[in-house]
Amino acid sequence: MMLTEPYHYSGNKPAAEASGRRTFYLSPTSEEAACTAVVISASDIRCNHSVRPVCTTPQSAADELVDTLEAALRRVTMLSAHTSPSLVDLARGALAALTRIRMAGRLANISDHVAREFRLRPDDLLSRSREQRIAFVRQLAMYLCRKITVAPFESIGEHFNRDHSTVIHAYELIERRIEGETAFRLFIEKLEGKITRTMPTTAAAAA
Repeated sequence: MMLTEPYHYSGNKPAAEASGRRTFYLSPTSEEAACTAVVISASDIRCNHSVRPVCTTPQSAADELVDTLEAALRRVTMLSAHTSPSLVDLARGALAALTRIRMAGRLANISDHVAREFRLRPDDLLSRSREQRIAFVRQLAMYLCRKITVAPFESIGEHFNRDHSTVIHAYELIERRIEGETAFRLFIEKLEGKITRTMPTTAAAAA
């Protein structure tokens, strides 16, 4: 199979039954249909609180599909000399969309974990509430989102429905408290460890 032609994804290849795991194969189609299929698949397979598609795929299978999509899209961009420029541009756009989807999922994972740790609902941290306890836990979640993912402050602010300057303030506030209180620092380190153990370990998620 050559990737000098446009392709789209199909699931449940017969070989999957023999190997016991889901595989994906590529079949020729038009450029528009190829990239549409990739973008729709990339948008629909992740379920989290920032991106809310309809999803019935188990998370591990969804992660595997995203990895497969990403690998093929990268191959298309690497073979740009043998592929039409319009398809390469659409593949790059789909890769950017996948990156945003992955990051949204990681931020949701962190904020949900922090909320549960303090017996709050995940939506409490995304709300406009300024109640002291919720505000503190929100700041803590913002700090950990930045610390664990190194996501831009703007992206973190978008997840929490806040301006990026609010995230910067929260990060600096928690950082100062960590530097001044040993017990608080140990608590944050323990919480960070719990969260990172639940994060996806794929190379793409770690990137």
